[in-house]
Amino acid sequence: MKKILTAKLLLSLLFIAHANEYRSNCSATVIDEQLSNIITKDTTLIASKTYGFDKKVIVKDGATLTIEPGTTLAACSLFSYLVISQNSHIVAKGTLKKPIIFTSQIDLFGFSSSDAPGEWGGLVIAGNAYSHYKDNKYEADESVSFGSSSHKYDDESSGILEYVVIKHTGYEIKKDRELNGLSLAGVGSGTVIKNIAIIGGKDDGLEIWGGKVNIDGLYVLNALDDSVDVDLGYRGVIKNVLVVQRDVDSHNNHDSSAMEFGNDENLIKTDASNATLPTIKNLTAYIKGGGLYNKYDSGFRLKNVKIISEKKKDNEMLHFRGKDSYTTGAKYLDSDVCLYNKKTHQKIQELLSKKNSKSPKNHYTAYDYFLTADKNIGRGEFIVDRNCKGTNEKHIWKGKAGSFNTVD
Repeated sequence: MKKILTAKLLLSLLFIAHANEYRSNCSATVIDEQLSNIITKDTTLIASKTYGFDKKVIVKDGATLTIEPGTTLAACSLFSYLVISQNSHIVAKGTLKKPIIFTSQIDLFGFSSSDAPGEWGGLVIAGNAYSHYKDNKYEADESVSFGSSSHKYDDESSGILEYVVIKHTGYEIKKDRELNGLSLAGVGSGTVIKNIAIIGGKDDGLEIWGGKVNIDGLYVLNALDDSVDVDLGYRGVIKNVLVVQRDVDSHNNHDSSAMEFGNDENLIKTDASNATLPTIKNLTAYIKGGGLYNKYDSGFRLKNVKIISEKKKDNEMLHFRGKDSYTTGAKYLDSDVCLYNKKTHQKIQELLSKKNSKSPKNHYTAYDYFLTADKNIGRGEFIVDRNCKGTNEKHIWKGKAGSFNTVD
């Protein structure tokens, strides 16, 4: 068995080493048709073909990319990713029995483990909905614009993603500029996103910048950085979520979090009226890194959330970045939020961080906010309880065709 795994690893490394930035890397052995790098006309992909895409593929000029249920799309190199630009659309409406699969060519050759990260870039959707700041550019590709300073487009649609699995993603363009499994930038609430499985991510599983898009049914397995990250004034609803961390970049109490809220800096004054303010309902997370990390410009609204850990150190599960996290406010607990460590059985006072990751490190902390000052707004509180409901894990689709079981 070890010899077989070693052989597969060597073949995967050989494939990666020979991927070429300037010629096509798609193999006719597993790919039936390769997508054009620029798509400007309505295009339909059919389930009887396996499609490859190499390097950046962008859908632009108002075109719609329609993908039939049961279709597989495979990235042919590490530096491959798919962009749906502003005013264009993707209609990828799979079914439980016939999901749509985004994966890597390495996976099609049989060289990937089920939750392997880092074999291609990811899927990017850019819209026009409100986002903090002007002239927003997607961090991993600044040629991709998104968002607006107006709320005029908050209800627009960028299309449909339903019963879609996105596997083996994450590519670092340059330091701190990585592609995520699914990137939603300035996407409006008219977009339908339901039953999404993101499996194996070298950076974040899902990251959202601004907009009001809602997500119903999300499974994130083995994202090495944050499983879910929201920024730049996002105000949608994310519900029915299962996060399972396996390998993480950092085992401290805030990086590689189940959920990260906000930015590394705040260039505008934020409060409850304009802060990044996601509504998170019915979430269960099994963590190896951080739990809930509140950065600058952000609050959160939590209902029926459960975080489970087995860490023996850096055990705090709620952490603030700095003073701005505290002064922005906008922290709502609409029901009790359950934090539980199976190994240490700590009290709630030990699970809210008394230190920030940035200055001032010893004041304006999560502990100060929720316990000392008792600034929580809502009916709930943070409690220690392993028996809270959280999401209904049996009803979360985990990327397997025809089943709610895991793909392992």
